[in-house]
Amino acid sequence: MVLDEWPLVLAAGSFLYRISNYFGMPSPSRRQFLATLGAAGLTSIAGCVTYDRPSHEGRWPPETNRYVTDVSGPGSDAYIAWSREMRDAFPPTMPVVADGTVYHLDSREAQREQSGGTWLGAFDAKTGETQWETRLWETDEHYYFYHLGPPVFDGDRLFAQTHDGVKAVSTDGELLWTFQNLGPHQPLPDHAPPLVTDDLVVAGSYGTDDGGQPEVLYGIDRQTGERVWQQSVADFDGGSLWRLTLDGDTCYAPLSSDGRVLALDATTGEPIETYDAGPIGTVTISDNQLLVLSEHGQEERLYSFDVATGTQQWSVDLDAGMLEGTVVTDGTRLYHNEFRYLVARRLDTGEEVWRVGGTDDRYIHQSTPVIAADNLYVSAYRSLGENEGDGSFLLVLDPETGTEVGRVIPWNDGTPDTSTPAVADGALYLSHSYGELVCFEDCAAGVFDHCLIG
Repeated sequence: MVLDEWPLVLAAGSFLYRISNYFGMPSPSRRQFLATLGAAGLTSIAGCVTYDRPSHEGRWPPETNRYVTDVSGPGSDAYIAWSREMRDAFPPTMPVVADGTVYHLDSREAQREQSGGTWLGAFDAKTGETQWETRLWETDEHYYFYHLGPPVFDGDRLFAQTHDGVKAVSTDGELLWTFQNLGPHQPLPDHAPPLVTDDLVVAGSYGTDDGGQPEVLYGIDRQTGERVWQQSVADFDGGSLWRLTLDGDTCYAPLSSDGRVLALDATTGEPIETYDAGPIGTVTISDNQLLVLSEHGQEERLYSFDVATGTQQWSVDLDAGMLEGTVVTDGTRLYHNEFRYLVARRLDTGEEVWRVGGTDDRYIHQSTPVIAADNLYVSAYRSLGENEGDGSFLLVLDPETGTEVGRVIPWNDGTPDTSTPAVADGALYLSHSYGELVCFEDCAAGVFDHCLIG
C-alpha cells in the first residue's frame, strides 16, 4: 500500500510545481513542498526509504594550513542542511570542525548606532544549534579587518587573531588571555591565524613595517599568554609579514618587501635558514619541499626549495595577472589558483597536469581548493548573462584529472564571497558574505530541485 501511494505523492508535488510556474508564481519552498505532500507523502517516504545522516565526524583542518583529508564530503547533489545567521564583516572565514562542533569567527563593523568587534561561536555540527558564543573584543573604531583568519583548535582551547591581539578561549567559551601583537597599521594579510605548538603560540606583528619599524615575531606561552621570545626581522632587511606556516618546530615567515622566506625555530625564535624568493602570500610545506608563490615586478613564478639545504629545486613561470589563495598538496600534485584558473602540477617537477576555468561558464577567483577523498572542492563563478552579473557556486572536480564531477549551486542568482570550505564526514561547511554559516549534505531523495529526504 505504501509503495502504491508514492506515485500519488509525487503527482501532488508535481502539480504544485507546475501550477506555480503556469501562473508565474515562485517555485515552492522545501517547506511548502513537504506541506503539499502531506501526511500520506511523509508516511510513504518513511515506509520505502531509509536514510542515515552523515556522522559529521572528523577534524578540519586536519593540520594547520593543510587542506586535504581522507574523509568524504557531499557530492554535487548537496543541499543546505542548516544555516545560521552571522554578522557580515569582511572577509568570510573558514569554519573549524572538531569533536562534533563547528567553531566560527565572526565580526561586525563599528557603525554610528552600534559598536563593532569579533565573536567566536560554537555550533553543533549536525544541527547548527548554538552551543555558546563569546564576544572577544569590542570597539567603536572602524577597521578593514576585525579578525584575521579562522580560529585554531588545539585540544582544550582555541586561539584567534583579532585586531585587538591574539585571544585564547576555552572550548566552553571562556576568554582566557589576550596578547597584543599587531602593529599600529593595517595588517598586510587578511588571513593570519596564530601557529600553535605543544607549549607556545607564535604570531607576527603584521603591519609594523608600514610605520617604519621592523616587523616582529612573538613566541607566547600557550597557558598564560606571557611572552617567551621575540624576534625582529630587522637583521633580514625588514619586509612585511605574510601569514606564517608551521612544520614541526619550524616556523616559516614570508617577508614580501625583502623578497625572502625566513625559517625560525618556533621554540626559541632563532633563525635557521633563508630562502631567496619574492613571496606574495603564505608558503606551503610538503615533505622536504618549500613552495612559494613569488612576484618580482611584472614576473610571477612558483618556486620549490629543498627545505634542508635551501637550494632551489625548480621554478615555473606563471602568466597569472593575479595570484590568490594557498598552494595545496596531496603528496604527488600541487594545486594553486591563478587568475580565473585552478592549476594542478606535478610536485616533483612543477610540470602542469591540468588547468580548469577561464571561461564565462566557470572561472576561479581568489580561492583555496580543498581535497576530501576523491573530490576536490573550489569556489567558482559563472556568468548569469548580460547585465546580470555573476553567480557563485562550488565546483566539484576529480583531483587527478580535473574532470568536473558536478556543481553545488545554492545561490541561483547571487554572488556572495565564500570562505574556504571545511569538510567533515558527509558534510561541508562554509561562511559567505551574505552573512550566513552554512552546512551542506547529500540529498537522499528529491523532486523538481527540492530535497525531500536529507
